[in-house]
Amino acid sequence: MLRNGAQFLEGLVDGRRVYYRGEPVADVTRHPILQVPARHSALLFDLHFDPELQAELVTTDDTGEPISTLYRSPTSTDDLLRRSRLIEATTHRSRGVFNIAKVIGSDALFALHIVTAALDRARGTDYRRRVLEYHRYVAHGDRAVSVAQTDVKGDRSLRPHQQADPDLYVRVRERRSDGIVVRGAKAHITQAQVADELIVIPCRSLSSEDADYAVAFAVPANAPGITMVTRPMVELESARHPLEGPRVRHNTLTEALVVFDDVFVPWERVFLAGETEYASRLALTFALWHRFSAISYRAAQADLMAALAREIAEANGIADKSHIRRNLVELILLAEVQRMAAHLAAYRCHADPTTGLVYPDPLCVNLGKLYSNTHYLSATQAFIDCAGGLAATAPSGDDWAHPDLRPVLEKYLTGRATVSGERRFRLFLLARELVGLLGGYENVTMVHAEGSIEASVIEILRGYDFSAGRRLVEALLGD
Repeated sequence: MLRNGAQFLEGLVDGRRVYYRGEPVADVTRHPILQVPARHSALLFDLHFDPELQAELVTTDDTGEPISTLYRSPTSTDDLLRRSRLIEATTHRSRGVFNIAKVIGSDALFALHIVTAALDRARGTDYRRRVLEYHRYVAHGDRAVSVAQTDVKGDRSLRPHQQADPDLYVRVRERRSDGIVVRGAKAHITQAQVADELIVIPCRSLSSEDADYAVAFAVPANAPGITMVTRPMVELESARHPLEGPRVRHNTLTEALVVFDDVFVPWERVFLAGETEYASRLALTFALWHRFSAISYRAAQADLMAALAREIAEANGIADKSHIRRNLVELILLAEVQRMAAHLAAYRCHADPTTGLVYPDPLCVNLGKLYSNTHYLSATQAFIDCAGGLAATAPSGDDWAHPDLRPVLEKYLTGRATVSGERRFRLFLLARELVGLLGGYENVTMVHAEGSIEASVIEILRGYDFSAGRRLVEALLGD
């Protein structure tokens, strides 16, 4: 059953334990700050009923049940291309903010299918059946799923079992006949406070001594023992006037430190329990899927930067200047390299022989991701160079609303004759959101979210085929 946004929001009122700035949040859908990321996710549910997107966003599974296409397991290049286009399109429709609600959960599910199938084949376990049943539960119930992967890690020079405090990586504290009890915490988990479900997976390779930390499972977001401590959303708190924060006042993401304090998980929701040699494979397979999603949404975000930079340059009367043209190309490069990497990753996809799923080409995905990791800050510099200082120093929306100040601002904020002072002012407020209100947050996430620079470097070196080049070297040396 596909749900609309209102039905999704109703489901979030379930007694979950969430804190914001030291205060308990009784209802995330009515909280003055957290209602915004909640409504952001709700928009994705409503888009499934939008005439422009419904044909692409809605499909049926093997039972004939209508489900979100985002929960459909890809089995072809076309499926991967469709998924990438949908992520890009829903990001555009969400004011240039990644709408992660059904994307990250399906990224994890696809990874779990591939890894548990291999594990079952090698060990005779029953994990894949559990994943299939849970996938069906999520898809048929049209649930929003957050993924908790990154452990708090403590001393990063030590393995999990070597930490002074054993809870610095999520671990199995107790095994029972009916399930497991887990303890620990996961850091900066996106949209956890406004998700229906949490999927928890390892974040690193593990040794045999780390068996208690080799755990993957799913729990409802309101499960007893879960506490979510929200980051302060200063970008939203600072958008005081309706003219300010045209994105963030409607569409934004939140993160939480998610604490698991002796949380019970029934065996049917456990997908890994002690098989240490499969922990890194699960971590990396999820990362591959999620980076494919990343380069898809980042193309849409770069579209926004490029178009806004051009609009401001035109309003300033300098769109034809050489430095502006170079800066615009820098922004276009960011958008199109992401798009090309996603599409080529789909065309060069690989088939998993056990599940029938196809997965995007790791080399293409990581090349695209590394490009945005290493070029986003220079793209921001290019944007600022196009926009100028008013991207930071423009007056406030309250000033614009003041009857004595508005005519003054209209006069002195005028640029090119064909562009009104009001339009130019609003362009600068949007620019300030991009580099100011949201700028600090996005500068960090664009470098670190979905995997660090080093993570992509490792995967690129692992995946690149040097053999043809080596043969050429040997041939040249033999001449």
